[in-house]
Amino acid sequence: MQNRDLDDYEFLIIPLLKEGLKRTDGIKLKFAGAVLIFIIISVITNSILEFIFPTTGSLANQYIAGILSAPVTVPIAVGLTMLGVSIARDQEIDVPSIFNYYNMMYSIIITYMSITILVSLGFLFLIVPGIYLSISYLFTYQLVVDKGLGTWEAMELSRKTVTKQWFNFFGLALLSGIIIVISAIPLGIGLIWTLPMTYISYGLLYHHLFDDE
Repeated sequence: MQNRDLDDYEFLIIPLLKEGLKRTDGIKLKFAGAVLIFIIISVITNSILEFIFPTTGSLANQYIAGILSAPVTVPIAVGLTMLGVSIARDQEIDVPSIFNYYNMMYSIIITYMSITILVSLGFLFLIVPGIYLSISYLFTYQLVVDKGLGTWEAMELSRKTVTKQWFNFFGLALLSGIIIVISAIPLGIGLIWTLPMTYISYGLLYHHLFDDE
């Protein structure tokens, strides 16, 4: 697959987030339910692994726990990103759809490990490459599960596409992260708006860049 000829594409962060917020109408409770399920499953999984592999003061145990939790939690995390894509495509969403990607477990875990290794190496040797790669691989999982690309092909397509507007993507990640943190302060109530807004905003970008129109 090749993305459309968008060598000079650009996007504005604030209008994108506003459009993402606008599209939360009618789906906030569904999204909140999906996120809550993800949190519950993650907490249970990590609690079990923490009991078996205590991570306090043990870097090795942290990596082991991360690897073992990935098959349980990462496919659901991918499902959350695909909710944003579905909304961008004006499709109906339902909470159980976040479990639809366990049948692609092998591809997802290979992708997870590949991204984790490369980004970790980037942070280990020089912080800047780690930051660059962590932003550049933004659309990798979507390209794997939605477009059927192989891990490396998806990583490279995402990286090359994002690099064209990398600072814009970095600004989007930074601003949306700040908004989420601030919205979580009053008992987390604001997250009902800001979390779906963020996922939908990224979904809108994915739809624009990689879907045929």
